[in-house]
Amino acid sequence: MRRDDRLFCGSAFATPLQGLTDCADANRGATRLRIPADGTASDDHNPPRITPRHLFDLSIGTDNLLRTEHTRMTLRFMAINLAKKDALYNFNSTFSGTHFATPRAFSAQVGLVF
Repeated sequence: MRRDDRLFCGSAFATPLQGLTDCADANRGATRLRIPADGTASDDHNPPRITPRHLFDLSIGTDNLLRTEHTRMTLRFMAINLAKKDALYNFNSTFSGTHFATPRAFSAQVGLVF
């Protein structure tokens, strides 16, 4: 487990062997979650949330690679999570829940239209 994947209290981070049992420090929380300050949490108006994140995807392609009239060749290239950022998604659904973002992935597609 990396340092940025844990709960913290001040400068102390929880580990699998050493948990946090109590915390009097005002600087406490989780690195991947936004936890409301004491006394401000509300399930309706101020619930804990997944921290904001920005992912960068890129896609490029053509629908007529060979520039022919009748039979066409298509080509597409896609890159997902190009910056390889670790992040969480919260789908707010009973059936899908919270997941880690897809790691960096590349794909290519070639097609023939006739």
